[in-house]
Amino acid sequence: MRRRIGPWVVSVLRASMLALAAVILCRPLTVTTGVVTAVLGALAGGLIADRASNLSRSQLRLGTVLAVAAATLVLGAWAARMIVGSSQVAGLLGSVPTLHLSEALLWLFLVAPTVFALRFLAARRPLWAVAEVLAICLAIATGFAAHRDGMVHRPLTIGDWAWSRGIDPVLIFLVLGGATAFLLASFLLSEERKRRIPLHMSALFLVALALLAIVRVSGLPKPQGAGDLGLTGEPEAEEEQDEKGQGRGQGGKPDDQLGDLEFKDEYRSNGDQAPVAVVVLHDDYSPPSGVYYFRQSVFSQYNGRRLVQALREDVDRDIVKRFPFELMEIEAAPPVSDRRMSLRTSMGLVVDHIRPFALDSPAAIRPIRNPNPLHFQRAFEVRSHVQTMPYEELIGQRPGDVDWGGEQWRHYTEAPSDSRYDELAEKLMSRLRAEYRDDPLAQALAVKAHLDENGIYSRRSKHAGAGDPAASFLFGDLTGYCVHFAHAAAYLYRSLDIPARVAAGYAVEEGARAGGSSIMIRSGDAHAWPEIYLDGVGWVVVDLAPQQTLDEPLQSPDQALQRMLGEMMRQTEEETLLEDELRERLSLAAIGRFLLRLLAVLLVIGYAVKLYRRLAPSLVRPAELYRVAYRAALDRLAAVGLRRRFGESREQFAERSGGVSPTFGRLTEEHLKTALGSKRVADGRQLLYMTEGVRREVRQGLPWWKRWLGTVNPVSWMLVR
Repeated sequence: MRRRIGPWVVSVLRASMLALAAVILCRPLTVTTGVVTAVLGALAGGLIADRASNLSRSQLRLGTVLAVAAATLVLGAWAARMIVGSSQVAGLLGSVPTLHLSEALLWLFLVAPTVFALRFLAARRPLWAVAEVLAICLAIATGFAAHRDGMVHRPLTIGDWAWSRGIDPVLIFLVLGGATAFLLASFLLSEERKRRIPLHMSALFLVALALLAIVRVSGLPKPQGAGDLGLTGEPEAEEEQDEKGQGRGQGGKPDDQLGDLEFKDEYRSNGDQAPVAVVVLHDDYSPPSGVYYFRQSVFSQYNGRRLVQALREDVDRDIVKRFPFELMEIEAAPPVSDRRMSLRTSMGLVVDHIRPFALDSPAAIRPIRNPNPLHFQRAFEVRSHVQTMPYEELIGQRPGDVDWGGEQWRHYTEAPSDSRYDELAEKLMSRLRAEYRDDPLAQALAVKAHLDENGIYSRRSKHAGAGDPAASFLFGDLTGYCVHFAHAAAYLYRSLDIPARVAAGYAVEEGARAGGSSIMIRSGDAHAWPEIYLDGVGWVVVDLAPQQTLDEPLQSPDQALQRMLGEMMRQTEEETLLEDELRERLSLAAIGRFLLRLLAVLLVIGYAVKLYRRLAPSLVRPAELYRVAYRAALDRLAAVGLRRRFGESREQFAERSGGVSPTFGRLTEEHLKTALGSKRVADGRQLLYMTEGVRREVRQGLPWWKRWLGTVNPVSWMLVR
């Protein structure tokens, strides 16, 4: 005989889930009064719908009910709008109470009819329960929408609470997600028999745990990469890169996926706020330009249309072209002097990058232990020789390097043959004072001033199809994005015989650091900029900052997320690399810990179900007592090894068990009478007395060790037939 869950239990559970969804949905959009009325509306709508659905179809037609719900929603929204726009109501109640009254009515009449319609439709037509569950999922998803852009600490109400107690907020969110999936799935089990609910709930709980474990092992979904500049992506295997010679593939083509910077008519960058990396400075440093430049790739070889990555081995040797698996020294780094200082930085990549990047000029790089594999793809440490001398003190330095040969000079000064570059460069130099006209830095700053003043920054332009996109930009409408500005400036620098190249990576303003030691790099920080080479100094950034822009500026970074990621990176200060054997041990240890935790959870579930089945006779309604009392007795006998065999009737099992518990035979008789439809219902007190008699007889008739083994067995109840 099938027994269903009490209707009020199901109604309250469903209404509570709908109320939770209403809270998550409306909390960012209204005041506290609106949230409270939304909760009340969801509870009322769900409970009333369940009651109304029990009426006959002739009394309440589905179409009529849905039409009334829609009309109520529209009238409620109209009333709320009228109240807030009425000067009479505001004069009578005051502006603040009027606002609260309007919000209360608005959310009450938005939520209650909607929930009523969903619940009533699902009750009348069970297939539509999917729409109800989907509505709850969508409402809950909106509360965590920021996670798609890497804002793993949102919502702040939960994130701040967890982080202030040293807990990774993501763990809290994962638990909440698993619990939500568990509760939503329980909707689909609400019509099953009670005796199967513990088993089904246990299965759902294990599925939720499995999903959490998968996330822990595989990591979180990663935010979008750095737009069309091509900085992010899967790096090539380190062993292959090492065999090919630090990342140079067959046929001279760079194997790091970034051959050149394409000119595009529309530069796309989805999720500009999404974090892609975090950098921790181990010493205080303020760049002379006010911007931290993290260089990843450089483009110095002119191919007749644009600058691409060089194929020569004797140029651009200051770039790290692969992720290290041991300490790697960069011999071409400029030395530490009165112009540069040594600065150690730790970097954690939130998304994969095709190659590492470093602040200014890297001198050494090595991998370090990943402090949080759930958040970071990999971690490495860089020692950079960063510029400290102000730009004005670099006036007077010669261009290039005295050790360069003629081929290297030609490589860094080759430019388009278009005479307009030379003409514009000469025109700009004529504006300089005579003593600065031959100074490379002063010349570069004059070019920068021209582009800053006349250029217009826009991610949409119309130069990609031109033979020389930089010329189309420079001598056309001067509208483009960083790739246009960087190429135009580099060509003008080269027209003046100043060695120049274009670099790509990330540029983060010093103000984004907010006084802390961590810097969060976001997708929107992806940038390309020009550099010139000064003797004794190295490559110096002479970037552009157009005064006119058609795009909205990048917002300030989320300081809470920046601090959180920075604290995670500070958890690692190890100076040694992890050997393969140690990594394997750590991996096995992690798997072992997970299995132990899973076993502990399974034990808790088993004991919880076992305890519930033992206590159920004192918790259920009298009409249900005949069943749960008999089940409790079966559990007690099964725990000590007495179980009904396959094909054995209940009467035969009771007779076989009579040697241990004679009372069990009378309990079986009363159970069968009621279960088979006898009009005489067994007295509840008598059933409880017989259940207690079975317990007493088992205790007196069997040795203590057998009873003890039955007590500690958490799954003995699963063997009951």
